[in-house]
Amino acid sequence: MSRKLITRAKIIEAALFSAFKNGMGAVSLSDIAQSLQIKKASLYNYFSGKEELLCAVYEYADDFYSRVNFLDEEIFAKINSTNAQKKFKFITEEFVRAHEREPLLQICILVFSEKYFNKNCLEIFQKQKSKLKNQSLAFFKFVSAIWQKKNSAAELNSLAENFVEGFFARLDFYLAQKKEVIRNNPECDAGSLFALPSDEEGIEKISSFAAEILRKIS
Repeated sequence: MSRKLITRAKIIEAALFSAFKNGMGAVSLSDIAQSLQIKKASLYNYFSGKEELLCAVYEYADDFYSRVNFLDEEIFAKINSTNAQKKFKFITEEFVRAHEREPLLQICILVFSEKYFNKNCLEIFQKQKSKLKNQSLAFFKFVSAIWQKKNSAAELNSLAENFVEGFFARLDFYLAQKKEVIRNNPECDAGSLFALPSDEEGIEKISSFAAEILRKIS
C-alpha cells in the first residue's frame, strides 16, 4: 500500500475546515488526523503540537487574505460617469462571491468569529478593513472627480468608513447564514460542498447598500 501523501498545507487546510465545522476551540489533533486518514502521531512530523499548528493556521489565513483585493488599478480605465454605479455594484457582488469560495470562506468564518477573542484574528481583520477602506476611498475619489462633485477629503473618507463598516457587518451575516446551509448539508465533507449556489437575494442586498453609499457622493 502506498504511503498517503501529507503536507503541512494539507494539515493546515484540514485544521481550517475543522474550525469551520466545530469552532476553533474544538479543533483537535485527533480530529485532524482522522479527517486526513492518518495516525495522530504522524502530525508531529510537521508540528510540535496544537499550538504550533494554530500559529501556522493564522499565518496561512493572514497570507491568503492579504492577497484578496476589492478592486485593482485596471478598473479605473473601465469607469466613466455613466457606468460608475453599475461597476461599483458589480465589484461588490464579485467580492462577496469570492468570500464564498474555499479556503477564503473558512478563513473568514475563523477571522470573523475569533476576532473578539484572538489577537491574530483581530489583526488580520483590521488589515483587511484598512485595505478595503483605502481601495473604496480611491474609487470614491475617482467617481467624485468624473462626476464633477465637490466633496471634501473628509466627506469622502467618512463615506469610505461607512461603507467598510456596513459591508463587513453585512458580509459577516451573509457568511454566517452560508455556513449554516453548508453545515446542514448532508454532503458536508464532499468536494462539491462549496459549489452550493449563492444566495442571490442576500448578495443583492449587500450590493444595493454599496450603491446607496456611492449615491451619497454629491
